[in-house]
Amino acid sequence: MKLFFAITLTLLLSLKGIQAQNTEALAKQYYENAEYEKATELYDELLQKSPQDILLYDRYLSCLLFTSQTDKAFKFVAKRKKKYPEQAQYRIDEGYVLEKQGKMPDAEKAFKKALDYLAGEPAAYYETAEAFRRRNKYTWVIKTFELGEAKFGAESDFASLLAQIYMETGERQKALEKYVQMVVTTGYAYEQSKQLFEMNVTDSADFAILRGILLKQLQKDPDRYELNDLLKWTFIKTKDWNSALIQTRALDKRLKEKGQRVVELGDLCASNEAWGVATQCFEYVKLLGKDGPYYAQAVSGLLETRYKLIETATLPTATETTMLENEMLDFLKEYGYTDQTWKIANRLSELYTRFIHLPEKAIDLLEAFQKTYNLSKKTQAAAKLALGDAYVIDSDVWSSELLFAQVEKDFPEDPLGQEAKFRRARLSYYRGDFDWSVIQLDAIKGATTQLISNNAIRLALTISENLGIDSNYDALSRFANAELLIAQNKLTQAETELDSIPKLYPGHSLSDDILFQKALIREKQGRFSEAAELYNTLAIAFGHDILADNAWYNLGLLYEYKLGDKENARKAYEKIVNDFPGSLFIIEARERFRKLRGDNI
Repeated sequence: MKLFFAITLTLLLSLKGIQAQNTEALAKQYYENAEYEKATELYDELLQKSPQDILLYDRYLSCLLFTSQTDKAFKFVAKRKKKYPEQAQYRIDEGYVLEKQGKMPDAEKAFKKALDYLAGEPAAYYETAEAFRRRNKYTWVIKTFELGEAKFGAESDFASLLAQIYMETGERQKALEKYVQMVVTTGYAYEQSKQLFEMNVTDSADFAILRGILLKQLQKDPDRYELNDLLKWTFIKTKDWNSALIQTRALDKRLKEKGQRVVELGDLCASNEAWGVATQCFEYVKLLGKDGPYYAQAVSGLLETRYKLIETATLPTATETTMLENEMLDFLKEYGYTDQTWKIANRLSELYTRFIHLPEKAIDLLEAFQKTYNLSKKTQAAAKLALGDAYVIDSDVWSSELLFAQVEKDFPEDPLGQEAKFRRARLSYYRGDFDWSVIQLDAIKGATTQLISNNAIRLALTISENLGIDSNYDALSRFANAELLIAQNKLTQAETELDSIPKLYPGHSLSDDILFQKALIREKQGRFSEAAELYNTLAIAFGHDILADNAWYNLGLLYEYKLGDKENARKAYEKIVNDFPGSLFIIEARERFRKLRGDNI
């Protein structure tokens, strides 16, 4: 019998629970369908069974207000406030209902009185602020947090909460002032401070406001290095490199850091192609003297910057290249062949092969460098790859093959090994061994380094798209040989080889590739306007072929760096962004387009 009653009781309770759930679901449906009178009755019933349920309370109050039962709503809230005097929500809702009744002065008094109930613990402030937020009373949320900060100090969470609510309500000046105040009072480290501002400073107007606040604060406290660093950060984020240099240099002198920050800024300027300011940064540190800890790093940065200036110059003069050659030789003579000087040695080898056209000098340099006993294995491998390229340019493809094979064997899973495999595949392509080249290229299409993968995909497509259905390799062999001749700077011979293809094979699928290579030849000859015409013709006439996006990208670079036409450069990059979403150049094109458009990247 006892068991029977227990089972019966359990069943009844379960049925009541199910019935309550069904009632709540129906009330919710009425509420969402704006059938507030029906919903009111159900929520009234549900609240009597679960008086502490804040969601039911909130829905019931909303229904009363939606049906203009403001007097009933006021009595309901007053009753709840009396029954649960410790809960802030009911005190605030009393003012909320008064406001709905049009009794604004009484509502203001109620809100103010709610603040009088704030106890000595932070939790009461949080609860009250949240209650105001639920009714969109952000002015009163701010007042609550201000009282909390006044009571518990600027080091408390209330300063951060205030800054956040200022941001939410559009009072960005106050928000940023509060964040700066937090940096000063809490002693945040620079990295911690920077993270705080990176999350909240979103546009040029914010940066201008923040800069003004920081300058004003630094007048009071000029030695706060984290504020100085933040000011420099605002200049960097807005790419105001000159101001960044002035600020960084002043901070370097004040803190006696011997050029550390200035060298770092120089590297950053160089990576953003702000060559002029990068040069000033490195020159400043260089002038601090050879005994300085960052002297060698500054000279290396200076040489790298000068190389990039020659690379992007319209037509570098023999005087410019010879001067840079001598400076690089002096640097290597002073610091020797080491892992740290490899970057400059590699740039010098490129200067010889690309601009001075003396590959034998590059070979002498690289042969000596890669034999140095104290180099890391990776630096030796990188030197072997560069030496292999110099051999190719000097027409010694067999020596280059040997070097590439050594690196591939020594670093089978490393990007160095994958790069070596690609260069071997390219050599096979140059020699007309297309089947072997494709096998090698297929193995590295999924290379870990995107550049290697992209290069492999491009070359594989060139082969697959242009082999005749009768396996006649002659046209492609001639084209591959022309590419090799271009790499070797034998431009007249290369053009003769390219011209032979349409004569022997009219209408061959290599037509777009030939246009592309001729454009490259014009670039090497310094005939930039003609190169631009060829790229433009290719991009339009062969708009759906695999080289179209490549032509647009090269055209953009040509306009940007050689012809000084930023507007047409921007349009060329934009073409890739809009019309070639799957392009291998999409990431670079988007970044360059946004930069030329003036976006803060």
